[in-house]
Amino acid sequence: MSIRTITGNLAADPEVVQAGTIQITKLRVIENTGEYRQGKYQPHDTPTTHFVEARFELGQNAAASLHRGDAVIVIGREHTTSWGDEGNKQYGRVIDADSIGADLTRATAAITRNARNDQQP
Repeated sequence: MSIRTITGNLAADPEVVQAGTIQITKLRVIENTGEYRQGKYQPHDTPTTHFVEARFELGQNAAASLHRGDAVIVIGREHTTSWGDEGNKQYGRVIDADSIGADLTRATAAITRNARNDQQP
């Protein structure tokens, strides 16, 4: 799996789903992409949609903190996944998030630390 870093905006509020004994927070991140041609940046006509999954505390904190339209930075490992029946199997790329944060070039944030288990509130 390769490490990816993406920036973009959330297309929808985070969705928390139960997967066996754990919860997975799913995000859709829309990234405006482009390329330089003859020294000028040319945006692509269609933005790229990234599917992101976060587990454990990262997923819980993302679900509690992020909302549709928020500017984010995601770092994680990308892989291909499949779904559907054999006759109708579909494939897509998913980023398993290692880190998710607000993109402070386009937003401000108020940080609240999680309490550690060994500390009294």
